[in-house]
Amino acid sequence: MNIIKKVGSEIWAILNGVINTATLGNLSDFFITKCKSTSALEKCFNYTRAFFNYLYKLTMNPKILSYHSIFERPKNKQPIKLLTSRIIIQEDIEKALNAIANDSELTNVKKQNYQSSILFLSYSGQRTITASRLTVSQFKDALNHNPPVLTVEAEQDKIRMAHYVPLHPVLIPLIEKIVTGKKEDNLVFDYLGLQRWFKHHPISMSHTKGNLQQRDLRKFFEQKSDEVGFVDANKNFIMSHGVSSINWTSYKQFLPENVYKRYIECWEPIKII
Repeated sequence: MNIIKKVGSEIWAILNGVINTATLGNLSDFFITKCKSTSALEKCFNYTRAFFNYLYKLTMNPKILSYHSIFERPKNKQPIKLLTSRIIIQEDIEKALNAIANDSELTNVKKQNYQSSILFLSYSGQRTITASRLTVSQFKDALNHNPPVLTVEAEQDKIRMAHYVPLHPVLIPLIEKIVTGKKEDNLVFDYLGLQRWFKHHPISMSHTKGNLQQRDLRKFFEQKSDEVGFVDANKNFIMSHGVSSINWTSYKQFLPENVYKRYIECWEPIKII
C-alpha cells in the first residue's frame, strides 16, 4: 500500500490538477528518471494506468483511456549480434580436402568419395541428408544432359520439393569417376563415413570457433552466393530454401537450362581445389 500512496501523491503533485499530453509526458519522464529498476518503473506505470481507469469509470470520457500509451513500459533494445555465428570460407574447405588427400588411413576410393561429397555440397548448397539420398542413376542422367543438371526428387528433399541442381564444371570429372561401374540404384556419397572422418579429424575454421562440419557446407554456398551476386530466386530454388510462399507454389517456374545459365554466370569462376 505504501508504494500505491507514494505513486498517487507523485501523480497529484506533478499533474497539479491538469491532465493533458504535456503534463502526462512530464509525469512519465519523472518516473523513468526516478526509478532505478525496470520492476519499479513498471509498478509506477501500472498504478498510473489504474488511476486513469478509475477516472474513466467516474467520467466515462474515452479520451482518458488514450493516455494509456504514454505509460507503457519502454521496450529494451536488444543488441544486434552477428547475423550468423558460423562463417565458412573457401580456405576452410580446402583445408579439409587437403587433410583427406594426406590421410594415409584412407583408400583412394574413400578419398575420392569424401572429396567429391564435400565439393558437391559446397558447389550446390544441398542439405547433407538430401545429398546422402542421391543415386548413381540420377548423376548419370545429369551427366548425359546438356547442360548437366541433376534433378532432386521430392521424396529426397527435406521440404518435399523437387528441384534442379546444376553440376559445376569442377564436379564433372569427379562424379564421373565415382559413378563408373556402380549399379544404378547405388547411393553415391558415403555420408556416414565422411561424418565419422570429420569427427576424428577436426578441421578448425579461420573465422569461427569450432570445427568444420558437413552441414557448414550449405552455409558456405549461401555465403559465397551473396559474395558473387547469386542472390535471386534461382539460388533459393537450387537450395529448396525459403520457397514456402504461395508465389512459389503457384506462380514461379524454372527450366533446367535457365537455372544452369544463371548459376554458371556467378559460380563458374569459383575453383575450390
